[in-house]
Amino acid sequence: MRITDEQIIENLVSQSSESDYNYSHVEVGITFNNITSKELFKEFSTSRIYKCIINGREYINKVIYKNPNMDLKYVLKSYQNYRTLMSKEGLVDVYDFRISDCGEKFEVLMEDLSKYYDVENAEENYRSQLATQILSIIKNITKQNIIPVDCGIVNFVTDGNNVKMLDLDFLLKWNEVTYFNIKWFLSRLEGIKTWCPSISSGIDELASDVNTQKINFFGLMPYNPIAAKLIEEGERLLIEENNSDEALNKFYKALEFQPSCAAAYNNLAALSWNNDENLKTLSLMECAFELEPDNEIYKANYYDVVRSLDNESKRGNFYLTNSLSILPAKEKSENYITLQKEIDNYSYPSNYAYDIITLKPKGSLETRVEYFVKYTPELFDRCNNFLSIGSSLGYMLLFHSFRAEKCTGIEPDSKANEIVRSVTSLRNASNIELFTGTFKDFEKKEKYDLIWMGNVFQYMYVDYSWKVAEELAKISSGKCIIEAPFEGDFLKQQSNLNANWKNEQLMNDYSFKRFTTEMEKYFKVISANPSGTDPLNRMLVVLERK
Repeated sequence: MRITDEQIIENLVSQSSESDYNYSHVEVGITFNNITSKELFKEFSTSRIYKCIINGREYINKVIYKNPNMDLKYVLKSYQNYRTLMSKEGLVDVYDFRISDCGEKFEVLMEDLSKYYDVENAEENYRSQLATQILSIIKNITKQNIIPVDCGIVNFVTDGNNVKMLDLDFLLKWNEVTYFNIKWFLSRLEGIKTWCPSISSGIDELASDVNTQKINFFGLMPYNPIAAKLIEEGERLLIEENNSDEALNKFYKALEFQPSCAAAYNNLAALSWNNDENLKTLSLMECAFELEPDNEIYKANYYDVVRSLDNESKRGNFYLTNSLSILPAKEKSENYITLQKEIDNYSYPSNYAYDIITLKPKGSLETRVEYFVKYTPELFDRCNNFLSIGSSLGYMLLFHSFRAEKCTGIEPDSKANEIVRSVTSLRNASNIELFTGTFKDFEKKEKYDLIWMGNVFQYMYVDYSWKVAEELAKISSGKCIIEAPFEGDFLKQQSNLNANWKNEQLMNDYSFKRFTTEMEKYFKVISANPSGTDPLNRMLVVLERK
């Protein structure tokens, strides 16, 4: 599965209201449609600045063109995030913004700041006053759970008294940033300290808070098998086909699925190195090394790059922070070791074990996940409200808990639920709810945009017959993914697991053909493929609510 940039732009726009990408917040009538004249003011390699007139007043129209260093879909997200800020203290006034249908350019209509000058050029005796304002602006944004990634000193202007942040192209929420973005943000803070040392204590306090959030956020970010597959494909393109452009796309796409993917940063660093981009290479290798400090390859690559630079000053403001430590105390604790052993040795069902820190699957679960990636990548899509029917040892619950607002598991095995609760406590996952029992007994009062049924549908069929399709439709607002056998004769042979499977009439009516007929009353069948376990009998089916 490959998602194109055009599809991403289309999805972003379709998920937004008109005001999300054509936005006015100060005065009615200040929009692109009301521009009466426009002339080129400045031109750069990837953007143009126009002065324009609306109702006799001057405004600025900035046009950014698609380029390798600027992902316009994130620029769109940035201005959508700007729109949601409750306080916009010290930010340039933005009246309208839009992205072209093809995603080739992004436009912003903003206030005219031609009377302002670059803060960077301010006299030294005024810097402390200006730096205090800059820090206040940055902190006001971060308090609203948004990171102004590119907050360098060059991004601020002043009229001599007031300071404004000029470029708002990288205001990203925590669930939108990559590890590199946070590194970049912290390095920009260091640059402000260098420009005005008197502000150091305030900058250090903010950086410390962000570093703590960074460890909490990225330290428990789950291993993403889709990202791993993209890395594998990218490396094949690079090594076997010498196709660096497509490989580059794969590595960046991997970071969209797992922003903490060290392998992606290592590979991107290799590509930058081949292009003689030494400082960029160093920045990317720092990310890989910090994320996996025990990886000898990343460590060697990092120090090779450092040694290749002529002198330390060439490292610029991008500095190596402390390596990302993923729950170091808990990893060594007796509780962690005991809990990991318990999951590794638990036999229900079929030892679906995983690493409780990284969530990397083990044993038979690893094989199943390989099939999920191949045939049902939708299972790893972001969702808001996730339901796992037959949640077992909680792998999918824990995976989605990192992004979803709420995750609910239905599991009759109380011991399995007890283990999952222990893991959620260790991982500080507060959005997981567990129900001990069956789907029949579960109170169905919510709608879920992603429902996963891992080898339990045949049990649900016994309880509801084909009314099970209607029961699922009542609570589904998105995709349902089902792993199950669809042959009644096979279930009869397994009747030791469920006495109801001896029911001739019930089992004779259980087939994949009948399944699709009943499900298509409420759902669209997206795909059906072998599950990887008992391949002659078990299928992986993706449904989408009509």
